[in-house]
Amino acid sequence: MPIIEDIQVGKNRLGLWRIDGSEMSFETQYPEVAALLSVRHPRTQLQRYASRLLLAEMLGEMPQVEKNEHGKPMLPKHPLEVSISHTEGYAAILLGTGPLGVDVQHYKPNVLKVRDRFLDENEQEMAQDIETTTLFWAAKEAIYKYNAKPALDFRDPITVHSINETILPSSFVYENVKTELELGWKRIENAMLVWTT
Repeated sequence: MPIIEDIQVGKNRLGLWRIDGSEMSFETQYPEVAALLSVRHPRTQLQRYASRLLLAEMLGEMPQVEKNEHGKPMLPKHPLEVSISHTEGYAAILLGTGPLGVDVQHYKPNVLKVRDRFLDENEQEMAQDIETTTLFWAAKEAIYKYNAKPALDFRDPITVHSINETILPSSFVYENVKTELELGWKRIENAMLVWTT
């Protein structure tokens, strides 16, 4: 089974799926859903299938997923909130109550070339390598999903204050209101996984 993590995070549940190619069976198992998820790039197609298979595994059924006006995924037939992420080799889901954010990011060398676009000066001092820079990118993606509203800038006002062994103390400002967050994080093979706690 491609699920490699199923973690209780407070009252929420975090799942991680390793993409191995078996996801192509999705097209015969769920042809209607597969048609809705159709994209041209085969790797992205597998990532989308994996995220839905993981969600179905976590819920016990293939759910209906819709998006609100800001692009946030919703489960209209379930009382749960959901956050979805996928990257090369992995799909991640965070299910629970209240605002949620999860992101998984594969290491990509070009992230170092553009880091000044999404990291402030203090973050750039902490993030000198591809792993830490990817970690911060994933953290900011998770916070963006947690906020679930448009026009939140990654460089400022989303801030990662420090790196602890399993926690990233962070904050963001939206409409002049500051929100402090602790993000959980984990290094996985060739990728970083970050979630709101």
